[in-house]
Amino acid sequence: MRRVYTATAPRGPELFRAARTSVLAFGVFIALLSVTTSGTLHAEPEASSTPGTPDAKEILGRMDAAISGFADQEMDVDLTIIDVDGSRKTYGMLARQKGTDKRLIRFTSGEIKGMSTLIASRERMYAYLPGFKKVRRISAHNMNQSFAGSDFTNDDMAVATWGTVYDVVLESEDAESWTLKGTPKPGVSVGYAFVRLRVMKVGGYQQRVDYFNKDGVMVKQLSCEGLKDFAGGVKRYSLIVMRDPRTGHRTEMHVKTFLVDQGLKDADFSKRQLRWGR
Repeated sequence: MRRVYTATAPRGPELFRAARTSVLAFGVFIALLSVTTSGTLHAEPEASSTPGTPDAKEILGRMDAAISGFADQEMDVDLTIIDVDGSRKTYGMLARQKGTDKRLIRFTSGEIKGMSTLIASRERMYAYLPGFKKVRRISAHNMNQSFAGSDFTNDDMAVATWGTVYDVVLESEDAESWTLKGTPKPGVSVGYAFVRLRVMKVGGYQQRVDYFNKDGVMVKQLSCEGLKDFAGGVKRYSLIVMRDPRTGHRTEMHVKTFLVDQGLKDADFSKRQLRWGR
């Protein structure tokens, strides 16, 4: 059955800003729902570890294998922004992906209901603006801006695979997890001086990320909770929380459904689909 999402008509400037920030959103869903990373790593020498411990590249590879083993993916997500005074704002989103490049996001509720975004490649990104009934090509810039008022930035949204952005070393391990330190690859511009990632030994799941500025101050913390079985026994975290430890502001991603290997076609990720849905 084809699902068609009707739209209200948000204010033009606000809608376009939301489109610009949300176009990279699905990359972060993929990155945060379990693990993230692929690409060739040029890691620094490893910290000492117990015999038999894999190196950072292998750990990152396990993360990548855990998330990239599907031909396509679809998830229904509620994004809830919680202000310091406890007030809440929620957007519903249906996000779809084929392979690692093609992504389509459709906002299904909230102030930007009806807006859709398409990533055909890193160089070709489009947004459907229901208020104008037009598809517009957009460019990813202002990477440190907030995504739809949340604690995620455009930069966070852009990281679909950590290995293309960070070099990593193994800092430590305990009985349940490894801790990796990631620093930006030469020539790669990101909003953080370094990150620390906690990767679970069972399943290779990314359980936490701490983000630091150039002064070594932690500016954000991501935590993943509620590991559960979705359709077909696929395990994913059902709750992703990004917090600002300096203010207490936080954003929650609630994953309601997660489907894989549905046989999505390239045609499902076209400008026509961006406008009309399925």
